[in-house]
Amino acid sequence: MGMFDVMGKELPAGLLGAIAAILFVGAAYFFISLDRQRATSPSKDDNQVGIKLVMFGLVLAGIQLASQGVTGFLAYVFSGAKGGSLPIRAAIPPILVGGAVVIAVVKVLLPRTNAATHKQPERYLLGALGLQYGVFAILGISGVLNGIFLEAPWQYTSGSLASTIVAAAIGFLAINRFGAVSGWTMPTPPPPAPMQYPPQGGPPPGGGYPPQGGGYPPQGGGGYPPQGGGGYPPQGGGGYPPQGGGGYPPQGGGGYPPR
Repeated sequence: MGMFDVMGKELPAGLLGAIAAILFVGAAYFFISLDRQRATSPSKDDNQVGIKLVMFGLVLAGIQLASQGVTGFLAYVFSGAKGGSLPIRAAIPPILVGGAVVIAVVKVLLPRTNAATHKQPERYLLGALGLQYGVFAILGISGVLNGIFLEAPWQYTSGSLASTIVAAAIGFLAINRFGAVSGWTMPTPPPPAPMQYPPQGGPPPGGGYPPQGGGYPPQGGGGYPPQGGGGYPPQGGGGYPPQGGGGYPPQGGGGYPPR
């Protein structure tokens, strides 16, 4: 593959980027003009819609150009780096130019507008990028599968694989940013069911072991008689007669006569 052949393939890529940018600006301005007819239109009082659409059109053209360079570089790598350094040298200029355009517009020009508060033109750009590169990713996957099933040369399949990776990355980032700007929310997963664990130290209460109130008799009855009755007579009666009577006569009478 000669140098002019590679340059001939890059020319349609730049032309497609320019056409995509022009179509985007025209279509977006048309839809915004229709939207401004509503009383509650968010862009009704936005007097910078035109300049922002032009800038976002330049961003679209820069992304288109840079993506073609990255795709060519990845296809060269996936194909086994065949063809010398020419494909790499051909991929560097669109990557540099496209990346420089995107950075200059996003970091230098857009901050001078009200793009941070009036985001309708940005939504249009993100929607266009998500749709365009989402379709490119689908077509790339189809090309990879066709190359595998039809046993096409690997150079063809590697090009489809590189296109799929680049398009899927740009499409995913654009859709994710589009959703964030539009205020979407991620669904919250349901809370997990609590785990049921057996109680520590043995079986649950009421089973396995007898209750604490049985087995051994209570302290107040059964087994040994209470201290106040049964078994041994109480200290105040029975067994030995009381000191004041019975057994031995009292000291003051009985037994020996008084002197």
